[in-house]
Amino acid sequence: MYPFRYRHEQTGKWVRARYLAGLDEIAARYSKWEITGPPETRVPVGGSFSPYVQTNMHSKASRDEPPEVQPHLKQPPTIDGMECFLARTFLRRYITYCARRRRYSQMNGAARLYAEIKTIETRR
Repeated sequence: MYPFRYRHEQTGKWVRARYLAGLDEIAARYSKWEITGPPETRVPVGGSFSPYVQTNMHSKASRDEPPEVQPHLKQPPTIDGMECFLARTFLRRYITYCARRRRYSQMNGAARLYAEIKTIETRR
């Protein structure tokens, strides 16, 4: 089974086929055609067709070490200087916005976050 393209009889343009076919089927149906990729290998698994090649690499790797439940907590994300600057600029404007509209709880939360980001930036 090969991916291929053929020349359309009426327009004369090359058209990529939307299906895979054997060489004899392609030659019987189209006068001008060419193979565009490697053949697909189909391996029967357990008596039924599966387009995916089954290997033991995945099962071997899963036996060696257990999967991590939360890998993102192993290395927490870091914030660089430019991100700190942009966040502080936004928060400064947001604090002013909240104060003018008397949204004091949102203003206090933003002010705490602003102070935390400022301490992160000064530690660098």
